[in-house]
Amino acid sequence: MWFPNAEVVINPALLVFLGVIVGILGGFFGVGGGFLITGGLLVFGVPPLYAVGTGITLIMGASLVNTMKHRQLGHIDFKLGALMALGSLPALYGATRLNTALEAANLAGPVIRYTYVVLLALLGVFILFDYLRSRKAIANDPDAISTARLAIWIQRLSLPPSWVPVPGIGKVPTRVAFPVAGIESVSIFLPVIIGVGIGFLAGLLGAGGAFILTPVLIYILGVPTITAIGTSLFQVMLTGTVGTFIYATSDRVDPLMAVIMLAAASIGAQLGATGTKVIEPARIRFLFGIVVLAGCLAVGLEEASEAAEIDELSTVASVVLLGVGGLICLVIAALVIKSGRNSSVSAQSDGL
Repeated sequence: MWFPNAEVVINPALLVFLGVIVGILGGFFGVGGGFLITGGLLVFGVPPLYAVGTGITLIMGASLVNTMKHRQLGHIDFKLGALMALGSLPALYGATRLNTALEAANLAGPVIRYTYVVLLALLGVFILFDYLRSRKAIANDPDAISTARLAIWIQRLSLPPSWVPVPGIGKVPTRVAFPVAGIESVSIFLPVIIGVGIGFLAGLLGAGGAFILTPVLIYILGVPTITAIGTSLFQVMLTGTVGTFIYATSDRVDPLMAVIMLAAASIGAQLGATGTKVIEPARIRFLFGIVVLAGCLAVGLEEASEAAEIDELSTVASVVLLGVGGLICLVIAALVIKSGRNSSVSAQSDGL
């Protein structure tokens, strides 16, 4: 099928498949799916900036659907998400300007791909390492992480000023609480700083930034896994909306491509969000680590294909990305079905 804006021919079945995967994994892991969407579009041969622009458009739509679902489940700390948005939105604009300059210098493709490979590799290895290191603690607490002490230290960190003057009110402390996220007190500037980093990555890579934000909330701020998932989706929805506007005004979005994937993603999102309610947080993090490493391998293979001009590597990249993503979706579906059956059996036993 011909997509006129991006000027590329892609089998629409691949886009539908990618959309379903993004919807399920986005709702399950609390990510907009940017590392899968943009990485997948790059693998399918979409020009880099169109992959970024179309990817962030789909992220906005998919995150909106997933945010509504997680709101019903009570998984979102809106105050924390809004504070992070104060830093992420300006940084998002700056990153898109950088991408424009990189495109003019014919460097956008390599920079985006190499950045993806490095970030996904580091993140995936760390998540799996944390899971293996925390296995004993997980037996007693599914939300146990190896960086618990670091998270406590970060929460207690004091960033100046300790108060700000507000007309008509007086001195207002700059430490705030986030009850939904389970944080009793933290500097108000910390979420804003985190937002700056997430917004920059969102604009540069065409991702909502949640593939980094969710682990940051879990491992750095100590937010429970389920709440980190919902709050990340809310943040991604905000950055995705602004990012979509910026890239659309620069004519770097293929709307037909985005609509096809969004229709498929909205269906998968329901299953993914439901999975967070019945699957243990530790298992969610483990599966996320596997998906991240698969995304790293796929984008790395695509870059090698471009550099060495070996088309077969691009095909392998597509198989890795969609194959592993599809397999994880099947695992999630199986775990949800298993949980439903166990609940049904338990209910029947109680009735007896």
